[in-house]
Parts: sequence; C-alpha cells; structure tokens
Amino acid sequence: MREEDRNVMLEDGLLRHLIAENYTLESLGEIKNGLAAHGAYEIHPVAHGLFAASSSQAPDSATGYQNVWIRDNIMVADSLRRRGNLPAAIACIEGLTRFFEKQLPRFREIIDDPVRVLREDANRRPHIRFTAQTLGELPEKWPHAQNDALGHALWFRFLLANTNVLPMSAHDYEIYSIFPPYFEAIEYWQDRDSGAWEEGRKINNSSVGAVVAGLEELLKYESSAVINGKTGGTSERGSRSAKLQPLVAKGRERLDATLPFESPPERLVDSALLFLIHPLGVVRSRAMEEAILNLVQARLKGEIGIKRYAGDSYFCQDYDEWFAPGQMSSDFSDRLDFRDAHLRPECEAQWCIFDPVLSVIYGQRFLADRRDAASFRKQVYYFNRSLAQVTAMGQCPELYFLEGGRYIANVHTPLAWTQANQALALHLMEESVGEKR
Repeated sequence: MREEDRNVMLEDGLLRHLIAENYTLESLGEIKNGLAAHGAYEIHPVAHGLFAASSSQAPDSATGYQNVWIRDNIMVADSLRRRGNLPAAIACIEGLTRFFEKQLPRFREIIDDPVRVLREDANRRPHIRFTAQTLGELPEKWPHAQNDALGHALWFRFLLANTNVLPMSAHDYEIYSIFPPYFEAIEYWQDRDSGAWEEGRKINNSSVGAVVAGLEELLKYESSAVINGKTGGTSERGSRSAKLQPLVAKGRERLDATLPFESPPERLVDSALLFLIHPLGVVRSRAMEEAILNLVQARLKGEIGIKRYAGDSYFCQDYDEWFAPGQMSSDFSDRLDFRDAHLRPECEAQWCIFDPVLSVIYGQRFLADRRDAASFRKQVYYFNRSLAQVTAMGQCPELYFLEGGRYIANVHTPLAWTQANQALALHLMEESVGEKR
C-alpha cells in the first residue's frame, strides 16, 4: 500500500492528532475522552447477557452479524473481566451456560456414537453461532465444528470459578462436565475442525491449544481446595483428575510437536495462534511465544492491520462486487476454492482485532518486568496502530479491505471483538504509563 494512501486513512481517523510516540496519563485521558464521546468501546448485551458480533446490524441482516458467536463473547467477557466489569462478564458466561444446557443432546449424541461418524457432520455438533433472544439454533447450514470456541468457553467458566469470581454451582458443573468426554470422543488432538475462521477443516493448533487451556483450567479446579462438597469428595475428584491428565497430554503432545505453526503442512502462519498467548496463556515457553509473535509480525502485518493468514480471500479486493450481501459472510467451508479464486496477490483484508492483542501481550510483558523497555516500545507501537484503525465516526471495524484500490472499513463496524480488544489495550497502556511515572 502506498504511504500517501495510509496517511489519508490516518487523517480521516478520529484520533490521528492524538497518536504519539510517548504518552502521559493526561494524553491518554484525552484519547479516552475522545473515544468515550463517540461510544467507541460501548458494547451492550442483546439478551441473556450476550453480545451480537456487530451492533450495527439489523435483526434481519443478511450478514448474520446480529447473531451470537461463542468465541467472540468469551473475548468480550474476558476483556470486561480484566477491566473490572465483573457483573457484565458473569452475565455473559451465564447466558452461554444456558445455551450449552440446551446443546447437551448434541454433546451426548456424539459421545454415544459408537462408530464415530456423527462428528463428521458439522451441523450435528454443538452449535457455536445462535440467536441471543431465544438461545435458539439458526436454521442455516454452518461450520459448527469449531473446537476452539468450546475450549475458550470451558477455560473462561473455570477461570471464574478458580478465581472465585463466579463459584461453580452443581448445575453448572454438570453442564461443563460434558466437555471432556466430548473432546475425547472427537479426538480433539487430531480432529479436523473449521477453527477460528470457520473455513475448511484441518487440524488447527489454535483449536487444540484452546481445548488444552480449558481442560487445564478444569484440572486446576479439580485439584483445588475451592471445590465444595457438591461436586464430589477427595477420591472422586482424584479420579476425575486422573482421567483428565492423559486427555490434556494428548493435546500437549500435538502442540509440542507442531507449534509455532497452525496446521502444518497445510498452513504454517496464522494470527489465531496469538490467542494461545492472550487470553489463554497456554504457550509454555517464552521462546515459543517469540516464535509465534515473530512469524505473525514477519508474514502477516500490513500497513493498516494484520491478515488472518496469507491467501485469505474473505473480504479480498472489491469483495462486495464479487459477492451479494447474503453471500459475503455465508458458509464457504465446502467451496473455499471458489472464493479463493477471486483473491489477487497481496490483497487480503487487514484485520483490526490483532494489533490491540499484540499491544496487550507486550504490555503484560512490560508490567511483569519494568526493565523490559523493548516490550514497552512494542506495546506503544501496536497501540498506535490500533488507534489509527478507529474510523472518523469513532468506530472499531472488523477489517479494512481494498475497494477501488483504496482500503475502507467493511460493513461489520463496529465489531464487538475489536472494541473489546482495543478497550483492554488502552487499559494496559494506562497501567504501563502509570508505572513509568
């Protein structure tokens, strides 16, 4: 992308005049006030404490972004939790728990399938996209084989229990106890799922790692004194832990053998692997974190945002010219080659959810070690990139794509996931600048 095009985009943005190489709490306050005046980070639940993917979409929108995705809601809820809004985070996971309760027959059907054929039909699996108002399933075919979404949910619910933010009731425990046998039934460590981007099925480390994170948080719960008598005695908990450990080990073995890549040999670099670092914290070594971070920055960072992966055709150049509104966000998992055929080299969409995640990761490193000046510089760098992505109307887009040779924000603006990530990046920026005073 030409430098002059990038400058035009920044000049049109809300915060262009406030972006700086060095910040004070006062200058961050100006940014915060500007964002607040436009409601940039305001995310309101639709029903049952749950958030639509984008608040801009009408109830009958052809985009489908008025619906609820499990993964997006966990990301929003965790951002709320980390920023101190515990009631909203709790309400969100309680809404998801009620949805999982309605999905129990789907979990059991696959667990009880002796020949393991039902798991191959994505629509027979637990659904990961639904309507908030009724917690009901959507009628259209969808690539519901997304193990990462379920792993994120398991992780978050037991994280809240382990930190005593939301103690585990016997009823909730019964619902979430179905997850481990389900993961075993589908053999999650070698299951070909559609992953974070809901596309063709392959073994995705971002999915395997999310399940490992969830199982390890559950294992921590089983081993913790937090447990009360309602979920079994010491011997029963020990038995459950003994069953969980080999299930975790199978996922760890896959990660140890194939990280920092996503799904080798089919795909090596994928920005979804960032979620294993934040929010899941499932990557064991700093060296492996560095490998993931370096690959994403070396291969996927663009002038405006960050690509999901090289060759991603979702919202490629002039996307709205090739696909009608009802097709743009439809299920391409069985016909991805057709969509891919429209992509010109280096014309992938540049997403807005990743720059704030990188800022958060480097901010967490700096806050853990105040001498880590390099991490602070990168925290500021990616924070600034995320601020530049805010539109002139003060909204946080899903992505920027090429239309008529110029990058513009797509229709899914604001995107709740971007709003949550940016809000957390600003929160950590304030903490870091406060520490440097």
